[in-house]
Amino acid sequence: MASKYVLDITKEVPSTLWKLMSAYLVLGLVAFFLTILCLDKIGARFDPDKTGYEIVVEHVQLMLKHKTFRLLIPLLIFSGLQQAFVFSDFNQAYVACKIGEEYIGYCMIILGVANVISAVLVAVCANVIPREVVFGIGGILHMGLMIGLLIWIPDKKLLIFFVMSASWGICDAVWQTQCNTLICLTCADNAEVAFANYRLLQSLGLTIGFLSGTFLCVSFKLYILMILLVVAIMFYVLAEYKVRQVDADVFEGSIEVN
Repeated sequence: MASKYVLDITKEVPSTLWKLMSAYLVLGLVAFFLTILCLDKIGARFDPDKTGYEIVVEHVQLMLKHKTFRLLIPLLIFSGLQQAFVFSDFNQAYVACKIGEEYIGYCMIILGVANVISAVLVAVCANVIPREVVFGIGGILHMGLMIGLLIWIPDKKLLIFFVMSASWGICDAVWQTQCNTLICLTCADNAEVAFANYRLLQSLGLTIGFLSGTFLCVSFKLYILMILLVVAIMFYVLAEYKVRQVDADVFEGSIEVN
């Protein structure tokens, strides 16, 4: 019976795989043409005298020597690590085990919709609410969500799974939007290198999250995420303090000039 089930799955994989690959390809082409047609031409900043090695060194130097960017490293790694957890461990250990693999797509759709809506709301609220309040709300919600996953005994109530997915999407929206904002504020003079490092660190978190799935249990990874979140928030407070100091110095300098 088990062998028959495996054979049935292997027969369905090629058609599903082709559908997914076609969807990704179409969306990639649409994104490419939209970028060409709609994006303003801002010009390429490229130094032909620099070798590939020198460019890599420049990226590493910014990541290690920029005092404010260094403080954001735990937060940027956490943003990738928590994405890896929800994409891999949450789906495997909670959704697939309790309500079935067929509901993984629904949970991820809800996560994505909540992520998009929350990103817009966070961007709007950030204009009237201090940035540290937004971070605080995101941190408390995410910490509560991870504690809930530790003590929760999953049942077959779909609503709880959908609420968990939507809540994680809200938290992810906070981290993604605010990380972009902080990088723009702290590295305005070298934004290209800073955003490249941001994606590098986020990808590092994703890589660690996916690799750890082979030898770490879910509860241990949740503890790691919670510890890293606390560390990231602590370093963020220091980074926010430095950003406010720079803003205050610029403001005082403009008053003196006037």
